Amino acid sequence: MIPEHPDEPDFLESKSPALRALVNVERMAAAGLLSLTLVLVLVQVVSRYVFSSPLSWTEELARFALVWLTFISAGFVMARRLHVTVDLLAAKLNKRAAVLMDSFAMLVVLVVSAAMTIAGTQFAISAAKLNAPATDIPMSVVYTAAVLGFALIFVHGLLNTLVNLRHPEEVPEAMDNLEKESF
Repeated sequence: MIPEHPDEPDFLESKSPALRALVNVERMAAAGLLSLTLVLVLVQVVSRYVFSSPLSWTEELARFALVWLTFISAGFVMARRLHVTVDLLAAKLNKRAAVLMDSFAMLVVLVVSAAMTIAGTQFAISAAKLNAPATDIPMSVVYTAAVLGFALIFVHGLLNTLVNLRHPEEVPEAMDNLEKESF
């Protein structure tokens, strides 16, 4: 059950209310962060060009909100398998090979996201005493976005890998190649 639209639940979400809740939290957080970024940028533009008195904290907060938006959204995109992909090779493969290729790609994602989560955690901890210049927010708060984002990517990648193993017919590339070969 591959979703036709990003709002539709995928196979895993239809089976797990907890996962669906997590994905919905990611979506709502991303929407909130996008709205916050928009408001902060508008406040910055109005304060700079209308009142000729720019507010430095709005620019910094907008930048931090954008960082958080990027990493939270990456988790959502991974959950729905909506990352941009080049599937020239997968389109030429039979169903079994497409599942194997997707599983290998998921393994690479798991290794990299686990390493980035660990390294990001260490970096965020080491930056705990640094503060942002305009807002005085601890930089570890900003760097924690990467930790959370890569952790979400890892969790969703792990779940997608389990789907590849237990339900290979649900792998997007395999769905495209159903007519080529039975699994």
